[in-house]
Amino acid sequence: MKTINLVVSIPLISALLVLSLMPIAILKAEELNDISELQWQSRILLMQGSDKAKQSFAEKLESDAKQLSERHIYWFIFQDEEVESNYPGEISDNFRNSIKAEYFGNTGEGDVIILIGKDGLPKLFTSELDLKQLYETVDAMPMRQQEMQRQ
Repeated sequence: MKTINLVVSIPLISALLVLSLMPIAILKAEELNDISELQWQSRILLMQGSDKAKQSFAEKLESDAKQLSERHIYWFIFQDEEVESNYPGEISDNFRNSIKAEYFGNTGEGDVIILIGKDGLPKLFTSELDLKQLYETVDAMPMRQQEMQRQ
């Protein structure tokens, strides 16, 4: 009888061990390392600007969180070594550095806003955050049209 309990206990112990390690794996998986991790799931809004612009960007985006969420938009505001975002997980230094090099490396000074579609391609380049223009651009995308039809 004791051997039966031991045999039953080993799978139970193994299952508990796996379950206890899952939160660690999930937390680790949430760290964003590369923009490609968001491809086909989310649209991305990348912004770089002055202190004043950064504050304005954040206020506008935070006040319109529902509209952004409906359109599956994660936004990232880059300034120096900081990143502000509505992305729910951690943002790695590698992500910050690669975005700055790839998208803002040759932009110089000034405000830069780039919308990237779910397909990973840039859709809009501008220097002003106009939410109406942003939503019109997104809503005209074929994938967004399909999303709206399903709702």
